[in-house]
Amino acid sequence: MSSIPTANVEIFGSGVLQAEGVVIDRDGNAWGGGRNGTVYKVSPDDVVHEVAQLPDRAIPNGVTLDRAGNFVYCDLRHKAVMRCTPDGKVSMIADRASDLPLSIPNFASYDAEGNLYVSNSSSQPGSKVLEEFTNPAPNGAVVRIRPDGRGEVVATGIYFANGTAIAPNEDAVYVLESTRNDCLRIPLKKDGTFGKPEIYASGFPALPDGMAFDVERNLYVTLPGVPKDGKLAPVNKIIRIDANGKWEILIDDPSGTKLAFPTNCAFGGLGLQDLFIANLEGDHFNRVRLSIPGHPLYHQR
Repeated sequence: MSSIPTANVEIFGSGVLQAEGVVIDRDGNAWGGGRNGTVYKVSPDDVVHEVAQLPDRAIPNGVTLDRAGNFVYCDLRHKAVMRCTPDGKVSMIADRASDLPLSIPNFASYDAEGNLYVSNSSSQPGSKVLEEFTNPAPNGAVVRIRPDGRGEVVATGIYFANGTAIAPNEDAVYVLESTRNDCLRIPLKKDGTFGKPEIYASGFPALPDGMAFDVERNLYVTLPGVPKDGKLAPVNKIIRIDANGKWEILIDDPSGTKLAFPTNCAFGGLGLQDLFIANLEGDHFNRVRLSIPGHPLYHQR
């Protein structure tokens, strides 16, 4: 039984086509990148703007913003983390960390120091990735890209590393394992080193993709689908994980009346109490009001 009825979930940003990620700026605009390479910005009054067309058939995946207002995205086509300025100029942030190529960069999260934590879903070629949903393999990784461009490997041996999130007190980076339906916690030590990945929550009812923290350390996780017949069949669920790693279903929309393969989420709106949801197989975002505010991201502070 879900705790939020689908009737309370708004359609927001109609005209945003197949955006895998969503992020909210300090002015309340919702940003996303469509599979068509278009960078979208949706104003708080629900007006969709096409900000830029990314070059060279770019495929934006997970997205975030930096403090200068640049749109930062994981580019599946160019196998790199990229930056698009507000006037549309594109440059590369990184295509590797140390000796690890970003073969399938998926999602990126900034910490308070401006370090970028990036999930690399798998070291396998993109053409073989779907095989991992049938036969899970520990080919994923998380890396850290410093503001000066230096890269370090945070952890390897991850089962299809997907969404990432930095804990509100910056003591850990969390990463979703899509082919094991769980979430890992990787301690971040004060000396700059990393602890061993540990399972934080598990047994999700579908594949987890993206997530966001609220101020009470609850995690909101999007569950787009389940593997079926060599593809992913939609389930359209959102779960909430409490600070002890126990999860519950928050939104359940199996018929797809509002959600359309939800792949990521982010907090915004008045008091950061609105959860925005990206739909990879849809033409819109969603917006739903929650009782607990979201934890402000690097660019929102």
